[in-house]
Amino acid sequence: MPPEDKARLEEKARRAGTSIGELVRRSVEAYDPELEGAELEALVRLLEESQARAMRSLDEAEKELAATRAYFDGKRRHEADGHRR
Repeated sequence: MPPEDKARLEEKARRAGTSIGELVRRSVEAYDPELEGAELEALVRLLEESQARAMRSLDEAEKELAATRAYFDGKRRHEADGHRR
């Protein structure tokens, strides 16, 4: 094990108030590759849903911006026409 990796493990163990061996044992016991895959899939679904909501919100904001710009363009044209008379 490279010294940098060992130093990181020692620091993690120190912060957890345990030994490196106990830290590794707990990590091995907690690791479940099937659960990890399911968690990642759930997170991906949440991210996709969030992205879809964000895109819908952006679409709505663009529509509102276009309507606002059209309103002020019309107002400017109306005021410009009034000054020409």
